[in-house]
Amino acid sequence: MANELPPLGMGPIHRLLTDLAARDMRLHSLLVHHRGRTVLDLWQWPHEPGLKHKIHSATKSFTGTAVGFAEAEGLLRLDDPVVDFFGDRLPADPSENLGRMRIRDLLTMQTGQARGLSGATTRLRRTGWVGEFLEEPVVEPPGRTFLYSSTTSHVLSAIVQEVSGQSLDDYLRPRLFEPLGITDFEWEHDPEGVASGGNGLSMRPGDLLSFGVLHLQDGMWEGRRILPTGWVQKVSALHVRRAVGGEWNGKELMRPGPDAVADSGYGYQFWTTEDRIYSASGIFGQECMVFPDQSGVVVVTGAMGDGTYHDLPGMLRQTFRTAFGRVGGDFPADPAEHEAVRRHVIGARAPEEPTTSSRRTGFAATYDFDPNEQGLRSLGIEVRADSVRVVLEDERGRHPVEHGLGHWVKQETGASVWRLHHSYQDPSALIVAAAQWSAEDADVLHLTWHFLESPFIDRFTLTLTDDRVTVVRQVNVNSGPTVLPTATGRPRSTGADDSAVLATGDRADS
Repeated sequence: MANELPPLGMGPIHRLLTDLAARDMRLHSLLVHHRGRTVLDLWQWPHEPGLKHKIHSATKSFTGTAVGFAEAEGLLRLDDPVVDFFGDRLPADPSENLGRMRIRDLLTMQTGQARGLSGATTRLRRTGWVGEFLEEPVVEPPGRTFLYSSTTSHVLSAIVQEVSGQSLDDYLRPRLFEPLGITDFEWEHDPEGVASGGNGLSMRPGDLLSFGVLHLQDGMWEGRRILPTGWVQKVSALHVRRAVGGEWNGKELMRPGPDAVADSGYGYQFWTTEDRIYSASGIFGQECMVFPDQSGVVVVTGAMGDGTYHDLPGMLRQTFRTAFGRVGGDFPADPAEHEAVRRHVIGARAPEEPTTSSRRTGFAATYDFDPNEQGLRSLGIEVRADSVRVVLEDERGRHPVEHGLGHWVKQETGASVWRLHHSYQDPSALIVAAAQWSAEDADVLHLTWHFLESPFIDRFTLTLTDDRVTVVRQVNVNSGPTVLPTATGRPRSTGADDSAVLATGDRADS
């Protein structure tokens, strides 16, 4: 944040930060761009600004952008029937309603299907995700009823790949990413190599801000047109005036009841409002919100649980409608509120300090597990003076993880996490890890993993006794359960191979 008082109101922003903290809505970053410059840059330890972050369903807005490029290049038309792109994959007797579905119905989430499909379940499929969409009955004529669905966006990705011969990440690289200077990004693909259209994109928060500023500037960047002429107006228009995400039952999104409250509408893969505010939004608190009438863009990444993250867009709109001030005017400067926000920005960067305690130094053991819902097969533990080395074995292999005692250890792990991470499973994930002995129970060891490029914090509680170890594993946020059933392990018999713990050179996941 600049030293001088910026031309926006810090009082509403201070109240927002206070409210988010009171509701345990964890911010990882908050970036505010106003009148041509970044006036607030908040990042929360350990999510440093140079790290990527999963943006979840905000990915959909990038998918929609690819459709805009493809339309401008003459590769497709928004009124093209969806079935034209999947002739060899259609059901044996495709319904009349499926035949009526157009690309613009995908863009506006008005497919006529009765349920919305989530990445949390789609990612578990071993076959291509387009097939799941084509198998879903189309129960009413498309273009009438809004129903949010990540697989709908994935079909858009598959269509762009079909007409361009490139996956979305390759297609957008020269058209969007490189012109904006976005070089550090990752995009998940389905088993058929189609970039995940509904979620799965990771990028730095500052790069997500650039995407928002590009839209604020009507598709222009440094004097050069990037987005097709008129595309920003198309994506931000109220194609659907009343849009509700649907009722999540753990597997799918069902149509909301008639009394469901809608505080926004929907454009082309963007959420929109009557007063022209529009946003790319993702689960757990990922937002890129554009305020065209007030020359502002707000980006948030975070870790906000069910029951809170749905409130974030409304909180941001309310805060920055006020903070950005009236058109053509400034919000009255308040040095005290400016200082309060500055202190919050500085405080957010301070690391959490795990308690240092020395207990059971020199202890080493390996435990084996019967089949369990954590997928844990064995667990090796070695306690040192200033660290605890743990080796987990699961269906993905053996995973050594170093945990500092009184400090954090930065490393990568490929341990199985999909059960608690909205079904995401990266080949390798960057974490910081620490261990802490319980103050109340001498037999209890707590392990914490902060995933630096996603919302997730995994916590393990290990209870060590003479004849067993029990493991409780939980996560801070998830679309499903946040705690897995307890797993119990028995000590490996004397003389068995304990190299999983004792081989100090073994540091890489297998």
